[in-house]
Amino acid sequence: RVLRAYNCLIHFYKRLDDKMPLKRKLKALKGKIAEDEMKNQKEVATLNIIIEENKKQHQILIESLKAQHEKELEALKSNVNDVTGKLKHVFDQLSETLECPVCMEIPRGGPVYACPNGHLVCKNCKSGSCPTCRVCMGNGKSLLAVTVIENIEHRCKFVDCEELFAVDKLDEHERGCQHRTVSCPYELCSEKISLSKLLDHLGGENICGSPSVPTVIENYSQSGRANFRINCDLARSNINWSVSTFSFQDVNFAVVPIKFDHFFYFTMVMFESEKECSNYNIEMEVHERDSTSKDSEFSFKFRGKPTSIDEDQKERKYLGLILNNKGLKKILSKSKDNAFSISFNFFEK
Repeated sequence: RVLRAYNCLIHFYKRLDDKMPLKRKLKALKGKIAEDEMKNQKEVATLNIIIEENKKQHQILIESLKAQHEKELEALKSNVNDVTGKLKHVFDQLSETLECPVCMEIPRGGPVYACPNGHLVCKNCKSGSCPTCRVCMGNGKSLLAVTVIENIEHRCKFVDCEELFAVDKLDEHERGCQHRTVSCPYELCSEKISLSKLLDHLGGENICGSPSVPTVIENYSQSGRANFRINCDLARSNINWSVSTFSFQDVNFAVVPIKFDHFFYFTMVMFESEKECSNYNIEMEVHERDSTSKDSEFSFKFRGKPTSIDEDQKERKYLGLILNNKGLKKILSKSKDNAFSISFNFFEK
């Protein structure tokens, strides 16, 4: 259409060029251009109206499809909830049937023994008589119970954890469960605590730990320091201090100092699994209190990986820096109040 307009304009100009004076030709040409421009403006306006109308129709279509999709999604969610509810009901019934009446737990493997009346008991609790109906237990086994056990999800054994796993995934989860039972890192505390509550325990009204909230180690420094003082005779064979807690990249650690059998032990305990500990290296140095580790006249250094909270409490102390009386006396020689410091750095592998 635009091309035709230009062709007409060319022919029009040629005719004017042959018959009209220059001024009249120019005036006629301007008139023709103005006329064509007005036509173009009308066409553009018409196109804009069509485009706006198409936009409205498109938006209406989108909203309609969105409403239909939401309706279908709600129906699907309702169906999923119904199925989930039914499966939960079936699971609860199976759990009640499979639960050993003695230890009150669902077995994680076979054999599962059944009395002549069909009552089940796990292999660890089997005795001469059925704990439910008291008839002679015998050696009958339920293959159906084992099949069900192998195909249902089992609840994690730790009280504060409510997650469910297939039986072949359960051990792996429990080794790293954030609610698994651990020992307090303070040597004189014999409490067994859920890992998720360990910081609350250390910051509570006891002598196990300080401060009540872990000191955050910033990423740019990757280093920290803990200060300690000996308030008793250095010659004592056993001395204990409250542990100092720190947090680095949302992972919690504790500096655990102890004197046992005339040796000083300094351990960095990480509140994670052995596998997670292997991702870090630490450098820990015992030095004079009023100096940095670099300026201290005497210091002793350890480099290695942190110790997992899952390590046996009595064995943790052997997995860090070990120092004898003579070595610590050198560090304390310039201190008026038997004070010393432990500086440390974190390194990600």
